[in-house]
Amino acid sequence: MSRIVKLRIETMTEEAFRPFGQIWDAKEHSPSTRQSFPVDYESEGKPTASVMWQPYQGLNFTKLERHFHAAHVFIPLSGSLAAVAVAPPTDENDPMAIPDPVDVRAFLIDGSKGFAYKKGTWHSLDRYILTPPGTTFVTFNQSPNPTQTVDFMEGSSLSTQDLATDTNPRKLELVNIERVAFEIVL
Repeated sequence: MSRIVKLRIETMTEEAFRPFGQIWDAKEHSPSTRQSFPVDYESEGKPTASVMWQPYQGLNFTKLERHFHAAHVFIPLSGSLAAVAVAPPTDENDPMAIPDPVDVRAFLIDGSKGFAYKKGTWHSLDRYILTPPGTTFVTFNQSPNPTQTVDFMEGSSLSTQDLATDTNPRKLELVNIERVAFEIVL
């Protein structure tokens, strides 16, 4: 038996997003002085950067993932409003330590700021575009990119040494997992 967990979109503020990561934004807007505000960014591997197009694909999903490096950054460049789902980090040494579906939250990506996940933060594989056609993001990551993905509907987990190149991920069947799908609601 499965159920749908509905995620209401929250405003992405420093305080609300703090358990999951950091907002990348100017803290002040002086009318006469250029200002710089440092952000936290570390890479345990080779830093990578890319431009990503994310088309509108609906607002339902069953998977979350976490990366075992310092930060994964998204900066919207253009396009539609979007949302991202996140859950707090769990014990990264325990592949059975997956988030409780009631701990998953959705945040609005309004195009005015970027964000970086904390190491081990669970998040949706995609950013969910609220209206067609889609959104363009700059993303910073690392290589290799060790990752764990959990599929709540299938009841399984995949762990890779590098998300881009590992052709033999370790699959675990998750016992006593509640079978759920998530739906972002406006």
